[in-house]
Amino acid sequence: MYDKERSAVRVVPREPVTVVIETQDFQPVAFGGVTDISEAGACVWTDETGFAVGDRLILLLSFGESQSLQAAGHVVWSGPDRLHEGASRYGVQWAATSGPQHARLKTLIRSSQVSH
Repeated sequence: MYDKERSAVRVVPREPVTVVIETQDFQPVAFGGVTDISEAGACVWTDETGFAVGDRLILLLSFGESQSLQAAGHVVWSGPDRLHEGASRYGVQWAATSGPQHARLKTLIRSSQVSH
């Protein structure tokens, strides 16, 4: 069960972070963007409306031209996207929260932060 309490600080990326959503066999099924991201997960928007809570997704996140990262997670909530007509938003919780891949994700998140 998804705990609605936030376990990490969400970051709104300074530059767009794009995402390719892939199946378990790494076939692209949707494209979109990241609304916000944290060490625990991300809010992703896409015109794909067929994902359900509990679905496991593989995300290929692009933080600029040369900074990309593949991360697995599962959908913990979904809803319409009010900013992108016909699109949906999905809350994705990362499958792994430790290890070298997650350490790289944390670095990319820090480097993408909006300056205040």
